[in-house]
Amino acid sequence: MSKVMSAHQPNFLPYLGFFDKLRAVDELGSEPGVFVIREDCQYVESDFHNRNKIRINDGWIWLNVPIEKKMAPLSAIRIKKDARIKNVPWNQYHLRQIEANYKKSPFFEKFFPGLKEIYENPGESLAEFNLRLIRYLAESFGIKAKIILFSELQGDISSTCATRALIDISRAVGAVIYLSGDGGRCYMDLGLFKDVEVRFQDYKHPVYPQRFPGFEPYMSAIDALFNLGRLPASGEIIG
Repeated sequence: MSKVMSAHQPNFLPYLGFFDKLRAVDELGSEPGVFVIREDCQYVESDFHNRNKIRINDGWIWLNVPIEKKMAPLSAIRIKKDARIKNVPWNQYHLRQIEANYKKSPFFEKFFPGLKEIYENPGESLAEFNLRLIRYLAESFGIKAKIILFSELQGDISSTCATRALIDISRAVGAVIYLSGDGGRCYMDLGLFKDVEVRFQDYKHPVYPQRFPGFEPYMSAIDALFNLGRLPASGEIIG
């Protein structure tokens, strides 16, 4: 029996590669996989923790979730504990932009109501808001992998070594395979993985019809959801 584990920070409206990895944890193993949301990680300003892209008629724009600036120094901020959403009416702007640019997409009417429901009650915690969006998109894409929070894990997890933390997380969930994003090659010490096999995601962005002429890759996954109604495979080209 083999269980696969992967992990990622709770990004805002992630791109397709995030959900491709989430789907893969179930497909690669012989038993249901586990995807761990690393809400313990450091918050990074101007990263994908609180912003992502959507298509517009002449390219793309950022959707930003405003974060309270009166927080601890950036080096000490953890996504779940410290990243709080600013109390300003940003969510209605997001909804207007999404509706204006996707309302004529084939699957907009099917999936927009669920997204809107989450947006209308974002709460104060960025991590919790992002997690609700991730779960909704995963469900909409038909992904069955189990999603758990880092804070729900039992046992000692290294806080000083990124590689050992991943090994400890794999052991905590009973996984013998760790699926890493390609960026893991840059920082992981593969020699430390003794009883856990490491595999790397080889993701090639698919090409599919978008609402506007041309194709812009690396949009939020809602772009594919509204235009295709499904999660395209890595490297898939749809005419």
